[in-house]
Amino acid sequence: MKKSKILAAVLAVMMLSTIALTGCGQKAAENTKTPKVLNLLEGGVKTLDSAKATDQASFDIIQNTMETLTVLNNDENVPGAAEKWESSADGIEWTFHLRKLNWSDGKPLTAKDFEYAWKRILNPDTKASYAGFLYILKNGQKYNTGKCSADEVGIKAVDDQTLKITLEKPTPYFFQITSFALLAPQRQDIVEAVGEKYGALTKESLSKMVFCGPFTVQDDSINTKLTLVKNPKYYNADNIKVDKVVLQDIKEIKTRYQMFTNKQLDAMGGRGEYLKLLKQGAEQKKWKFEQDVSPSAYYMQYNCSGKYAENTKILQSPKVRLALTIAIDRDGYINQILKRGFVAYGLIPDKILVNDKKYRDNVQEPLKAVMNQDPKQLFIEGLKDLGLDPNPAKYKLHFLPQGDSADERQQVEFFINNWKQKIGIGEIVIDSSASFDDFLTKIDQQKFDITLAGWGADYSDPYTFVELFKSTNGNNYGKYNNPEYDKLVEKLDVEVDTQKRMELTKQAEELLIVKDAAIGPVYYADRRTFIHNHVKGLQYPSFGGTYQLRYVSIEGK
Repeated sequence: MKKSKILAAVLAVMMLSTIALTGCGQKAAENTKTPKVLNLLEGGVKTLDSAKATDQASFDIIQNTMETLTVLNNDENVPGAAEKWESSADGIEWTFHLRKLNWSDGKPLTAKDFEYAWKRILNPDTKASYAGFLYILKNGQKYNTGKCSADEVGIKAVDDQTLKITLEKPTPYFFQITSFALLAPQRQDIVEAVGEKYGALTKESLSKMVFCGPFTVQDDSINTKLTLVKNPKYYNADNIKVDKVVLQDIKEIKTRYQMFTNKQLDAMGGRGEYLKLLKQGAEQKKWKFEQDVSPSAYYMQYNCSGKYAENTKILQSPKVRLALTIAIDRDGYINQILKRGFVAYGLIPDKILVNDKKYRDNVQEPLKAVMNQDPKQLFIEGLKDLGLDPNPAKYKLHFLPQGDSADERQQVEFFINNWKQKIGIGEIVIDSSASFDDFLTKIDQQKFDITLAGWGADYSDPYTFVELFKSTNGNNYGKYNNPEYDKLVEKLDVEVDTQKRMELTKQAEELLIVKDAAIGPVYYADRRTFIHNHVKGLQYPSFGGTYQLRYVSIEGK
């Protein structure tokens, strides 16, 4: 018995030692586990302050680091911060019930964080370009224009988990926008502590920010690279399968292609000579190819104020602007230069619906009716209307590109050649943008004559496009101002009947593009994406930011 007890004791010690060693080995294995890293393209992020963001790059980051009321899954709004909701029969009152959520510093997220964020967008002191977006709230416009207090705005935290929203009127697209990154919650204590630098891409600012979405922003990721890391405080963290997302600003497509083929990038778009190579790789099963219509429009944005540089008052003439629009060889640009997308003669892309009907299937693009006019003669008539010398060769204009890449310059030179050959303009100077952030700053400050601008739909309704050019819209960089247009947009804002909404949109498009020629449509975007086979579940939403990262996994890399 004694011998047996001694043997049993020895065996027990051996077993404990083995367990201890095994445990250490498991911990070591866990600590040395290779993180799942996704490498994507991103450039020109201007701010992480959702109240002040206007560009898609910024919304990309906000969309994946903050939890909106709903989130998109294959373009369908599904529960996000809100786990359920209900609305009144007339669609004016909405109640959202929040799930239990925490910020990345461990503090609870409450309905007050949404109330604060939405009211901050409308606060006139914020000077948010997107303030008009929330005029759909009861008294939203009045608060933004100083005619009522914040307490009178139609959004209120009933308690920590209940948010009540009251609209000014029935709004067909309201539920769609609840997933838009603009409407992310914000922590009042953090915003006020950081002050004017809140959301800035500096280490100091980023180190103080808190996040409530599936990822957080690493505080040393600035300039040409942003790093997102999995948020352990996110309520659904167990189902986030990627540990890190590295977003790089790579301007030259040649470099992008090389990095993609070397698996230094996990996804990229294709254009030009590289599109053929990428398609060949997809056919050989080296990677996947996804193609879809993108509800985005690109157009020449004219500075209608004519106040930028010497001689550019000529852009105050609608005939001059229309001449520049007509002179563009869209087919040549799409087929020879861009080598992707679809020719545009209107503002509203194919994918946009009016209730349940495609707008573009029912309304012809307005520019098609005037494309047979002589652009040079029209330009000369515009000069005469302004009482100026009618010789186009005596005038100089400035074009502001979005960046400084070789591809960007090639595109700008194509347009310049069109205008010189078909109109005979004396000189068009290519100004410089050091980055997309610099470009956004310059157009906001009216430092341009002409630029190629674009807008991606925030939701599926024409209003997301036509409201841009209302005189009071903060994104109306060309300073187009026509009371008749404003009235059309205001009528469209309250109209729910499908046919009447289509007719109002048609009138607005014709006024904007043909009669006033405030913009010149060039092309509608498509989405051609090449994704490595080891990447699963990467979504490209039609509305809002470019990427939806919460569903991604990496397998077998």
